[in-house]
Amino acid sequence: MRIRHALIALGLLGYASMVAGLPWDRDMVDQPSAKPQESIAPPGPGAVPVRGGETVVAPTTEQGMFDAKDAAISIENPVAATPESLARGKSFYQTNCIVCHGPEGRGDGPVGLKFADPSPADLNDAYTQDQADGQVFFTLTRGRSAMPFYRDALSPEERWDVVNYIKHEFGKTEIDEK
Repeated sequence: MRIRHALIALGLLGYASMVAGLPWDRDMVDQPSAKPQESIAPPGPGAVPVRGGETVVAPTTEQGMFDAKDAAISIENPVAATPESLARGKSFYQTNCIVCHGPEGRGDGPVGLKFADPSPADLNDAYTQDQADGQVFFTLTRGRSAMPFYRDALSPEERWDVVNYIKHEFGKTEIDEK
């Protein structure tokens, strides 16, 4: 009986190897495929960007983060704090920030309450409000301690809208009537 089972098993293995040798098992190997950097798209004017992209450096050390945030003081806010910018900023704040910083920016959002140390910054405090717009933008872009970065979630203009909203809603900055 054992010999019979062994012969059946060998027969099935032989059949499986024969099926694997049929011509259609090579379809994925034999198909044309584009390799990296082999695009047939012709380079046109502006095909390689020379402007734009991320404007905030990516430090790799903790000291580098402090130095880069200090240097971000010189980054000018290109988005005027108009009512439209503030409305967009409020929307982005409610989507991305309110869970930690809370509706009044006090660091008491439902997720923020779970953090023991460090707790989310109170956006009403002088610590945040006295920072230059570029420094707040840096924090949104690169994150800080427990705060995640938002460079992939929000475009640079959207981050500037959030900066305008934070400075106006939780600080004493006036609206630009432009």
